[in-house]
Amino acid sequence: MEQGHLATHLRDRPAQLWEAKKNGGKIIGYFPGNYVPEEIIYASGAVPVCLAHGGSAEPADAALSEVPNIICPFARAQIGERLLRMNPYYSMLDMLVAPITCQHLKKAADVWEYYGDIEIFKLGIPHQYEADFELGYFADRLRALKDRLQAFTGNEVTREKLVKAINLYNRMRDLLRKISMLRSAPNLPISAMDFVRLNQATLYADPDFMVDILDSMYHELTEKKDVTGINAPRLLLIGPNVAYGDYKVLELVESAGGEIVAEEICEGVRYYWQSIKGNEDDLFESLAVGYLRDRIPCAFLRSSAKKRLDFALKLVKDFNVSGIIWYELLNCETYDAESYYFDQEMSQRNIPMLILEAGYGLADAAQLRIRIGAFIEMVKGAEAND
Repeated sequence: MEQGHLATHLRDRPAQLWEAKKNGGKIIGYFPGNYVPEEIIYASGAVPVCLAHGGSAEPADAALSEVPNIICPFARAQIGERLLRMNPYYSMLDMLVAPITCQHLKKAADVWEYYGDIEIFKLGIPHQYEADFELGYFADRLRALKDRLQAFTGNEVTREKLVKAINLYNRMRDLLRKISMLRSAPNLPISAMDFVRLNQATLYADPDFMVDILDSMYHELTEKKDVTGINAPRLLLIGPNVAYGDYKVLELVESAGGEIVAEEICEGVRYYWQSIKGNEDDLFESLAVGYLRDRIPCAFLRSSAKKRLDFALKLVKDFNVSGIIWYELLNCETYDAESYYFDQEMSQRNIPMLILEAGYGLADAAQLRIRIGAFIEMVKGAEAND
């Protein structure tokens, strides 16, 4: 029932946002990676929208008029959506917040900035995250973002508004975490596809509405029976991101008889695994700690691989995982380099791991189907011999 309400909300969401713009509201887009605190945007009275569309070859190919194909398909898709102007979320923006993370999303931000038709705020992300110097720098950049948003919207970001926003998004993270943890049980009440779609809905839906939906769904799912087939191998998905619309690997795993029970990706546990402390004296330092230091770091950050490996091993144990699928997009050099390290470490622990590198579209679907099917059969065989 709640899924129907959510589908209706997402269908009507662009029209709602266009109406808000007519009434003077501001729509602030931002690139994913979980380094842009939505709380600051929300506290400014603007509507935060994460630009996470991908999976289709058309936008990624359209961007080849601006950048070479060594830029990853997801970053090219963010350029292509801007050029094609067919996606309402990319056409309605008043401002873009671009976190400077990997070189690919940096280039996407550069292209958006080049056209100069909307406000651009580039949010500096330190490539180290453990020292006080980096934390102080990031907190200062968040204050600069607050100042820009205040000037742009005409609304003051007060402590009261920011505390309210932090509490709201903490509630959303808490519910996502609770729903995800239901998959640690032998009986899975929600499939990987449905959970990823639910997770991605939080990037576009009204946050107050989304919290109510998640709360209802959590209580509904606690009573739900297993949605998977018998003896489906339990798999962990690791990678940089799964875009809104990039469901090829998820569908192939499901059709091959496997079940992804946890995701270590930017739109996955890195976002909702920890909450932000909303009762601190300096809320911007608190946001900096939560978004930079306390979270599981992305691969572009220095000294991040071991921390992610340890967390992945914890997920393997907590979710009773039998195998790992490492999914990266073409030309994602940071994850491509680290896939070898993870593969060696998992091999030493007798944890099967499949490395997949793919683009958008269906050109590589047949090859992926064969490799995924063979991997799942291998995992089943290993489970039968235990």
